[in-house]
Amino acid sequence: MSRTVARNAAMQMIFERLSGGQGGEETLQMVYNELRDEQNPHVSENDPGTKDMAYIQAALEGVLSHLDEIDAALAAHASWRIERMSAVDRTILRLAIWEIRYGKEWDVPGSVAIKEAVELAKTYGDEDSGRFINGVLGGYLRAQESGT
Repeated sequence: MSRTVARNAAMQMIFERLSGGQGGEETLQMVYNELRDEQNPHVSENDPGTKDMAYIQAALEGVLSHLDEIDAALAAHASWRIERMSAVDRTILRLAIWEIRYGKEWDVPGSVAIKEAVELAKTYGDEDSGRFINGVLGGYLRAQESGT
């Protein structure tokens, strides 16, 4: 399994949990099977490895435990109120901000977190999601890098 696939699974689990669902092992297995069924070259016949599971769990717990701080950062860099964003875009943004701000142990450069978020948006969002997410995260990353 690649980090891209693990990120995809984490995003879907975060989405489910924040939408009132369980977002647990059953969801992970469903997402994994769905990705495998799409014949994704990054998904092997084996279940997610220990490192993949650790990333997914860290992302899920990290976004949920830092949700208020993540949403404050998101609100400061988005041109829309958080409640007006689509649930999918909001979830992708939350995951990317977690990776940039709190996910240092996973060694994901900010530019990679943004690129991966845009790819998720192209898959799960609407036609404008990629540009919107790129703009919000680009502004957020620039502010982080300049210390403001």
